[in-house]
This record gives sequence, structure tokens and C-alpha cells, in this order.
Amino acid sequence: TMAVRCQRRSRVLDRPAKRPLQFLFLRRGVRRALRLTLLPFLLIACSEQLPVEPVQVEPAFDWMNNPDNGNIKVYRAASDWVVCFTDPANGLRACHATVPLGGGSEPDCGLQQTEAPVSYQDVGFYVGENPQSWLHAISQGDAWITIRDTNAPGNCFGNALVAEGWGRTSHNDNDVFGTGDGANANTWRYRGHGVLGDLMYNGHWQRVCWPDKGCATTSSEINLH
Repeated sequence: TMAVRCQRRSRVLDRPAKRPLQFLFLRRGVRRALRLTLLPFLLIACSEQLPVEPVQVEPAFDWMNNPDNGNIKVYRAASDWVVCFTDPANGLRACHATVPLGGGSEPDCGLQQTEAPVSYQDVGFYVGENPQSWLHAISQGDAWITIRDTNAPGNCFGNALVAEGWGRTSHNDNDVFGTGDGANANTWRYRGHGVLGDLMYNGHWQRVCWPDKGCATTSSEINLH
């Protein structure tokens, strides 16, 4: 906008009254010479008023918890993370963690210091800060994944360390408080994947509780390629 205003100012010409033709040619020649002489100064003045670099505008996201008006409420936060499960078919045990395993008692595998926590989101009905009856939970983030073989002796909690490294972990629970009064089943799952050294890992663990049949682990698999 400033550049446009400067250009317009440099082009303003007074409209003269009628003069002899020779005088008009002389006057136009003088004005042209003046415009050519003043043009560099006008360009400099305009360029000094323009920003030399574009302004970076970052997107703004609102991750605050939504207002509690008796409606479904969303809570977002982060937490330290440790989850371990074993595949009964091959004896491999996976641990996804953001803190040292065993409270830091094992120096030969796993993290040796606390890392960034895993983000989680709870969705449900609350009274103040207290969750009520129905609540869904979702968690996801980076985690240090440790795979050990429970069928082979070694230095990782008495087992052989197979692979470890950074990967992704996630968790979801369709009803934190259980099955409730209805016939719905309460299911929660843990999943993980990542490249651990030369091996590709993916694994999951799932448990289901039924209103009339109790609870059972329906899946626990660890795959390394």
C-alpha cells in the first residue's frame, strides 16, 4: 500500500491553463527531467517504508479444556507412561515407556532418564473435577520400546534383550468405569510400532470386560521383522 501511495505521488501533474505551444513543450520537458531526477529518491523513500522480510503468521490452536456446562467435557493433559505385555505364542515381552523401567533398577535396558510424557484426552461427563459414569480415554505419543525374550536368559530383567529404540505408543478405552448398567462391553487396547535398530516392530494388547461373563485378554501379539 505504501509503495502504491509513493508511486501516485510521483505521478501527480498540475493541469496548466492554456499556454502557447512552445511554452507547453518547454514546460513538459522540464517536468520530465525533474521526474527522472527525482525518481531514484522516490523509489528509495518507498523501499525504506516497505518491510524487507515477510511476516510469519503462526496458526493458533486452543487446546484448553471446554467449559463445564453439564455437557460432555474434554480434558487434555500428559502423563508419564509405562505399559508392558507379553505374547504367549513367542515369549516376547514389549514395554512402551517414557520413564526408566522398574523405577530405574535396570541399567542394561530401557530408558535411564525420564523423557517427554504421553498426551492423553478424556471425554465424558464430569461434576467439577470428578469424572462420572461414562468416560472415554485416548492416549498417544512417543515412547522408548524395549523387546526382550522371556524364554532366553540375559541382562534385561533376567531376560535376553532383543531390540529397543524409539517408537509410537497409543491407548484407547471405550469406558473407563466398566460396563455400567447396560449390555455394552468395556474394551481397552494398547498399541505400538517403530523401527528398533534393524527390526520393524508392531504389537498390541486388548482386554474386554463383559457385563455377564467377566474379563479376558482377547489379544496379545508382538511382531518383529
